[in-house]
Amino acid sequence: MRGSLPELLNHLCCLGQTTLVLRQQGLSLAKTTPFGLSVAYREEAWHVLHDRLSGLETDTRRPLATYLIADASDRRPLLAMAEPGRPIHLSIRLDGHVWDSPVVRTLIDHFKGASLDCMESRRLGAGAWLDEWERPVNPDCDTSIVHGACRILHECRELEVDVSSRGCRGTACFQPSFIDSAGTVLRITDRERRHVVHADVNDPGFHLTTMGRSGLRLEISD
Repeated sequence: MRGSLPELLNHLCCLGQTTLVLRQQGLSLAKTTPFGLSVAYREEAWHVLHDRLSGLETDTRRPLATYLIADASDRRPLLAMAEPGRPIHLSIRLDGHVWDSPVVRTLIDHFKGASLDCMESRRLGAGAWLDEWERPVNPDCDTSIVHGACRILHECRELEVDVSSRGCRGTACFQPSFIDSAGTVLRITDRERRHVVHADVNDPGFHLTTMGRSGLRLEISD
């Protein structure tokens, strides 16, 4: 896609319900959300656009390439972003539209979309699992750390998640309902499965901190 990034971000409010996926090394967030308008909200950072409805913040000065690709499972359209030469770190699935719909054709025409072959889509990381990060997970970890994190999360009434990756930042706040682990990776969802989080407790920047009496904050620091 070759059109203006701010214009594309503000076009999302017209496209209905989406599934936003944002990943950084060791932490991935998927959330079901509509989009509102992306606007600058800090006078000293006019280039940073924030959408209060989805929680997505985007630094428009970063060199971000945008793609429109088909979801491998059912060919629903996915808007994706990546730095040139790097895998996709942000994708927005247009849940209410099919690939050959007039809405998608208009999107491609307006933003000057060019075709992308399957090999290139795969190289970009299209279809990757939430715990497929650029650096593979190190399986060596004290299991007590994983079990301790699971126990704390089971007692949590409100979990705040903050994911930052290459000019994009996404936040979510929800009550965990389902918590388990696979090796060093925590998997957390709410009751309605509108939020899904995968986090590697073995990542050097892993932080799970207390907020108030029954809240937690989860993030990976650089």
